[in-house]
Amino acid sequence: GDSSFKSFSVDSGKQVQAMFGHRDLVTCISITDVNVSLHIPHTRLADGIIVTGSRDATVCVWDWNGKLQRVTGIDGKHASARSVLTGHVGQVECVHVSGEQGTVISASRGSPILLHRVTGELIRSIKVPAHFSTPSSLLITKRCEIVAHYADKSGYLAVFSPNGDVMNTQELQEQVLSMISDSEGNYLITGGFNLTPVVRSIKTLSPVLRLAPCQSAIRVLSLSQDQRFLIAGLTNGTINIYPVDLRRIVGDQYSAAN
Repeated sequence: GDSSFKSFSVDSGKQVQAMFGHRDLVTCISITDVNVSLHIPHTRLADGIIVTGSRDATVCVWDWNGKLQRVTGIDGKHASARSVLTGHVGQVECVHVSGEQGTVISASRGSPILLHRVTGELIRSIKVPAHFSTPSSLLITKRCEIVAHYADKSGYLAVFSPNGDVMNTQELQEQVLSMISDSEGNYLITGGFNLTPVVRSIKTLSPVLRLAPCQSAIRVLSLSQDQRFLIAGLTNGTINIYPVDLRRIVGDQYSAAN
């Protein structure tokens, strides 16, 4: 590898750009939702933020210009990282960026989760349980809660408060390959090798809904903008679409509790 990450045209399949900012292989990437307003300084010319983690133990933050369909600098022209986030001592295994909050979380093996501002300042170092050593996925909810998946043993989920305190953990019976939260931060949806998308309460991490199994392992999950459909991309190259109205689940649970 050449320590770069590349963008390609969906229409032509041709490479559009290669970005260099790391000193070693890029290991993970996260992109803000283009439908979310960026609450980030100096993004007048950017429609999104891309974050990359690397084997060199750093995290780079990049501006994405939707009009040009390219990574640009904060001047709107030269493609360079807007900031480099440090603090890890080993390879960065996973990253997640929140455009709404202007924050980045990242994790490396056997180390705390780091919470940075996209401008580079370290906000918090979050200590994880001693038996969590192999991070594989991270996300930040609308309520600023942090959810982490660790691939140790059969897999673990953990949710941390905005202050970095452990709110809940749960041992799983599968390795999760993808997880997302709903727009309100009430639910976590996971998918992986057991083929079944599972909707969980973020506060308890307990399942509230299991959907029909897929034909192969679930590699990536996404929710439609209106939160009424779940899209699952599978390892066999197919896509499954589920009608799943999360607002109705909230209403049904409220009715049951009263």
